[in-house]
Amino acid sequence: MEITGYAFIAGGASGIGRACAIGLAKDGAAGIAIADLNLDAAKKVAAECRAEATAAEFRVDALYVDVTRDDSLKAAIDHMLGVFGRVDYCINCAGIGVQSTSEISEANVAEFRRFLEVNVEGAFLLTRSFSAVMKRQELKPNGLNSSGRSPGGGVIVNLGSASSFVATPCMVQYTTAKHALIGLTKNAALDNAPYGIRVNCVCPSWVDTPMIQRAKDGGVDIDSLVKVAVPLGRIAEPEELDHDVMATPSNVWLLRAAQSLQEDQLNTRLIADGVPPTKKPQRGDPIHQMLARFQILMADQQTPSENPDLLVSAGYISTGWPAPGLRRTVRHITGHNAEGKGIFLSTDCGDHHRMMGNQQALANIIYSTKETPVELNGDVDVKYAKENEPPLHIHNGSVVRMIDFAPNVMSPMHRAVSLDYGIVIEGEFKLILDSGEERIMRQGDVSVQRASAHKWHNISGNGTLPGRMMWVLLDCNHVVHNGEKLEEFLGDLQPYYEGR
Repeated sequence: MEITGYAFIAGGASGIGRACAIGLAKDGAAGIAIADLNLDAAKKVAAECRAEATAAEFRVDALYVDVTRDDSLKAAIDHMLGVFGRVDYCINCAGIGVQSTSEISEANVAEFRRFLEVNVEGAFLLTRSFSAVMKRQELKPNGLNSSGRSPGGGVIVNLGSASSFVATPCMVQYTTAKHALIGLTKNAALDNAPYGIRVNCVCPSWVDTPMIQRAKDGGVDIDSLVKVAVPLGRIAEPEELDHDVMATPSNVWLLRAAQSLQEDQLNTRLIADGVPPTKKPQRGDPIHQMLARFQILMADQQTPSENPDLLVSAGYISTGWPAPGLRRTVRHITGHNAEGKGIFLSTDCGDHHRMMGNQQALANIIYSTKETPVELNGDVDVKYAKENEPPLHIHNGSVVRMIDFAPNVMSPMHRAVSLDYGIVIEGEFKLILDSGEERIMRQGDVSVQRASAHKWHNISGNGTLPGRMMWVLLDCNHVVHNGEKLEEFLGDLQPYYEGR
């Protein structure tokens, strides 16, 4: 991608900051200031940038900067303005990582404050300082608008984390700081938008940086965690995500602000189940203790495929209800006591959990009845629902069925000759009819299917997240169209409803 102008990179002496500096030099940046506490390392990166630079009069300087000190930042900015005249890009890779883990009851207060000081207050001071500079400088034409008044006041990129979106046990200091960074980024983007300044956040998971190495040196078994948690089974290299970090200063993200780009085999989901049987935790290892409580699963962020297949895709749901990344649904069944007052007969997670489509979907029967009206005297209906797994729908009865879908899964085209109420419980789905018409449905939206042929596509999180829907299926009379009775067909779903 094409980069022009001048960049300031905090934490540029190693890891992702170093990769971004070299990438900017390759892509045409006119000048770069590499700011870090480790000045010697910053000078080495500056030399690497000079060797890779493509701009004719490229200049790079190494600066000592402490992002937690306002005076240190001021000196760096004064240097930038004195040498380059302006700052077009500010990339904040400065931060500290966890070297030892502990539960909240044993968390170190001083360490917690240190994380807030560096990862939150440091980011605040950096964003505040460079926002002030960019507000004062002239808007820079970006080549897409002859007036030059499109967003060209500058770009600020904060480096977040998977922990900006989810909580990880035994890492309260890191999770808190990274969550706060998202709030800081969003607010800064709103405040800066009128001045043509974009503020965004890039959120990787595990990347092979000195921060990760320090965690390993402190006894954290990152490698074992990555093998369990990341589908590719390996940690990412810094160079693998510099493209998206640098996309934010380029015209690729020209109209995006307050965005949090989840990178590197994300999104991250925490599931309150055990780890797979082949990945048992070892006692005493904090990371494995963490996995014993929460299985961390990653899924590539990708555009939904045009032809996802429920029955061909690799297995996703392997540990039973619920699907990874979705909360455990609780069902409460009520009745009456001897005085006729309402009581709870049972509280559970539904019945007849059935895996479907090569572990790509999982059905949960919330309730079913065999007759209308329903007999509620005694517990005949309760026994029927618990003891009988229903077919797709029941003649003269009803079925309430919940289904969890793996990311980006599409069901086969099918028709149920019944009246179906479909409700999106979690996620986002596309309802596609056999005529080619389609609608997007989001959480709380309802479809009323009147024996129409259709299929469902889980597009939650742009095809990266699991989703959940619930259907209430009621029996109906024969449906006739143009003198022909419409027949039920399930296609590849048929085996999952046979014999019931």
